[in-house]
Amino acid sequence: MTRSRTRRPAAVYAVLQAVTVMLALWLSKHFQVARLGATLVALAPTLPGAYLTWAAYRDDRREAATDTDAKVKTLAAIVAAAETRQRAQLIGPGAHRIDVTFHQRTEPANNATGAAGHGRLTDIVSYYQNLRPARLVITGEPGAGKTLLALDLILGLLTHPGRTDTDPVPVRFSLADWNTEQPLQEWLARQVQQQFRDQGITLADATTLVDGYRVLPVLDGLDEMDTDATPAGRRRAARALEQLNAYQAPTGSAPVVLTCRTIQYEDLAGLDLRMREAARIQLDDVSPGQATVYLSARSTSPARWQPVIDTFTTAPGGTLARSLATPWRLNLAATAYEERHPDTLAYLREPDHLLTLASPSAVRDHLLARYLAAAAHQHPARPNHYRPDQTHHWLAALAAHLATTTPTSTASSTDIVLHQLWPMAGPRRVRTADTLLAALLTLAFTTLILSPFAPGSLFRHLFRGSVAVLLVLGSIWRPCRARVPEPQRFRPERLRSPTHLRRLARNIAVGFSGGLVFGIWVGFSVGFVFGLSVGLLLGFSVGLTYGLLFGLAERLNDAQPTDPRHPVRDDLAYGLAVGLILALVLGLSSWLLAKLVGGPSNGLAFTLAFAVLFGMVVGLYWRSGAGRRYLVFLLCIRGRLPWCLGTFLNWAYEAGLLRISGVAYQFRHRELQDWLAAHPTP
Repeated sequence: MTRSRTRRPAAVYAVLQAVTVMLALWLSKHFQVARLGATLVALAPTLPGAYLTWAAYRDDRREAATDTDAKVKTLAAIVAAAETRQRAQLIGPGAHRIDVTFHQRTEPANNATGAAGHGRLTDIVSYYQNLRPARLVITGEPGAGKTLLALDLILGLLTHPGRTDTDPVPVRFSLADWNTEQPLQEWLARQVQQQFRDQGITLADATTLVDGYRVLPVLDGLDEMDTDATPAGRRRAARALEQLNAYQAPTGSAPVVLTCRTIQYEDLAGLDLRMREAARIQLDDVSPGQATVYLSARSTSPARWQPVIDTFTTAPGGTLARSLATPWRLNLAATAYEERHPDTLAYLREPDHLLTLASPSAVRDHLLARYLAAAAHQHPARPNHYRPDQTHHWLAALAAHLATTTPTSTASSTDIVLHQLWPMAGPRRVRTADTLLAALLTLAFTTLILSPFAPGSLFRHLFRGSVAVLLVLGSIWRPCRARVPEPQRFRPERLRSPTHLRRLARNIAVGFSGGLVFGIWVGFSVGFVFGLSVGLLLGFSVGLTYGLLFGLAERLNDAQPTDPRHPVRDDLAYGLAVGLILALVLGLSSWLLAKLVGGPSNGLAFTLAFAVLFGMVVGLYWRSGAGRRYLVFLLCIRGRLPWCLGTFLNWAYEAGLLRISGVAYQFRHRELQDWLAAHPTP
């Protein structure tokens, strides 16, 4: 594979170079544009660029062939750091964990071997390593700790003393947004590339890692793929299980870990749909003894909890014991009842109030209603940055938007991705505003390019008019579409590193040489109308522009993957950078051209205005889109969400109200999301 990838671009480039040279010589002789010697002199500088391009492709392929193990190590380190932070957020202050237990649920057929009848959180790694094949399904009630168990398994596998460099890297993926029409391995590769491309993981690298089974998929949230109203035959979860069963390694069924709520998994199992060759475990309820230990450890004054603890002992099957039988509910209770007054530091409420609640639903609503304010006050840096009523209102609006996912939709009902929130403002409002903005920019550009003050002959005016019409149509068509392009990444601070500077210089040289060859070919054609000097100047401009854009787009990518705000920010920065580069190159080239052909004295100001408008239109509407669509969305949603939405969501994550999954925010728990959607006001 590496050999063919090396030869193909080199052969294609050699053919293009030969065709370009022969065409230039033929045109020079046939049209007598210049002497043969002058043409050869003009083409000579492209030969070093041809070699440089071929050498760069060769080196890149050699690096890709030898760098797989290094990328696996890099991936393992990134996952370990990110999931350690994620687990700390889920556990909460004090890092007190409940050593939850689980038991095996034997399926009628196709069970993995080596599964013990019982286990606990602290020995999940050894439990998993004994499975043959290494396929595990984790089921449990809402809030039972499925995600936390999966996180402990991931971190345990990454830090296990017996781990070798050939072991796969466990990576957690959210199943909520998987369009199951896409093959599993292709989807996994794209997810790896999206999550870790800032660390140099390209789509080709991700495909190599997935196809080589160097990635262990930990698939979270099978129950979140469909709504209750989704017909059985149209459930994405059913198609997902079919693909998981077809996911095979050379030695048999490929390793995978899957989490799902018990009810949803048993509904699928009732249709004879389950993950084959796997061990299924069921998380147990938290025992009264475990709850007592946890609440005593979380509280700075355990005596306050004594009435609740006594109830656990005297009525282990009572309302309160059943209501607080999961780690999530216990965390809710501890957070809500440890809240203190900011001035007096007195406790705001006493736990014995829980004894007065008559039903599990009353306990749930009582705790959730007090959780947001209590969690916000525990924020480590800025506890009072947002008022509790604001926090409730904004998060409820987001929860209500997620709840509008239709049964047949492939959109996620749990993921808050900034550049995908635009339908929240209305199905057409943001697209209309985006299109109007494009129309205003292109109208200004068209007015300028067709201005009677623009120098040039009638033919040049017609040429400019054609370019303007095409640019206007393309710029307006793109924001009309519902699909938002994938965000571009742009990290100019990496220029401080000498290694990245050398890499950037190499890529700019490669891009420049490739663009120069194409530009010279176009330049000779344009030169028949405007003159050879104009054509050569155009070729130089094309090469310089392509080189800068190629270098910036490919190598300034090194952001942390744990901040979902980066994609829209970097996409917008990339679009503006492209616009600036185009404006500078186009403005400089046009000014030089005016000097060569004797343009008017006021041509410089006109040229600069033309170049800036052209650069902004191309940069914002042709080279980016996610960041621009996000900004238009914020303008259209003003009043329902904060202007600095990304800052607010990151604050909510640090406060423990949200969690991060890849490039998306998610509510800390689905129960919190559903409750907020049903209670838009505090």
